[in-house]
Amino acid sequence: MKLFVTKIQSGNFMSKYSAAQGDQIFAGRHMREVQAKWDRLSMSDLARIRTKAQLVACVQTQYGLPHEVAAQDVEIWNLDRRF
Repeated sequence: MKLFVTKIQSGNFMSKYSAAQGDQIFAGRHMREVQAKWDRLSMSDLARIRTKAQLVACVQTQYGLPHEVAAQDVEIWNLDRRF
């Protein structure tokens, strides 16, 4: 199980446990890779994305894909960028 610390709006920090391997927090370099792959995502979309689930939701919405297809596309991209 992984421990992620996320900042909430009030400025306090809260711990969030996630057993899901892919529930990673995206930042800087990853966002450039995301924008290169899915150019329909706006800067405001990218600013809101923090987890793989949020990325899947944005890809699904912007490209009009079924959830399963968007999730598969994100998963393939995620596996490719690890090598």
